[in-house]
Amino acid sequence: MNYQQMLAGKRAIITTGARGIGKAIALLFAKQGAVVLVGGRNETSLHGTMEEIRRYSPASAGFVFDLSQAQETEHACQKMQDAFGGADILVNTVGVNARGPAHTWQDETMARLVETNYISGMRFARHFLPGMVERGCGSIINISSIHSEYTMPGNALYAGTKGAMNASARAMALDYARTGVRVNTICPGLIMSDTVMDEVRDQPEGPRREAFLALLDGMQPLKPGQMEDIANAALFFASDMSTYITGQTLFVDGGASIKAHP
Repeated sequence: MNYQQMLAGKRAIITTGARGIGKAIALLFAKQGAVVLVGGRNETSLHGTMEEIRRYSPASAGFVFDLSQAQETEHACQKMQDAFGGADILVNTVGVNARGPAHTWQDETMARLVETNYISGMRFARHFLPGMVERGCGSIINISSIHSEYTMPGNALYAGTKGAMNASARAMALDYARTGVRVNTICPGLIMSDTVMDEVRDQPEGPRREAFLALLDGMQPLKPGQMEDIANAALFFASDMSTYITGQTLFVDGGASIKAHP
């Protein structure tokens, strides 16, 4: 295996990669030789991201769609299929949250989180699995969350959708193991992603921001993670380094899941 171009000749779909963890994965995959198909809801952000990606993979392309809308997701799958003839790697990266206790949830909020975080990935898998099976190889990687197993108050709906992602991945791994298709899950802990940095910047400068940063720093034994930490784990699952691994859930969380919090 060429460790400088571990994904050479591969077509990889990153369902949301205009910014954040999805962008970091898309950039790393492009640097490793893949043609990357990137989805995103914000056209301006996606355009900027694709300019960066095409420096390494000129054939890569971006697609604007909203994963909370079933018809848009289905249409995007078909457009990607028509443009590139299928995918060898599928990374389901989307994750939106709506915090609050269960009795406050509205039907539209529940439907949006379930469709976005869980069903959209199943739609992509349903569309691109037949081609993977026909070719006898493929890797599906779900970017889940530590909340799928270890959560905090107010996150029940988000945790539920991510837990469903984990469970389905294990079952899918069994269904497709003898076809050459592998299915694995990554559960990030605290990652200093674009979204988290937005939260940091929302805090007033001074003691309040410093206290917030200290809180983040103390959530895990290691220092807070970077987006590249998740991208590296995704590259492992996407490449031939993990050909004997399927149905696994990897916590990339700085040790948070082994720590008893006060």
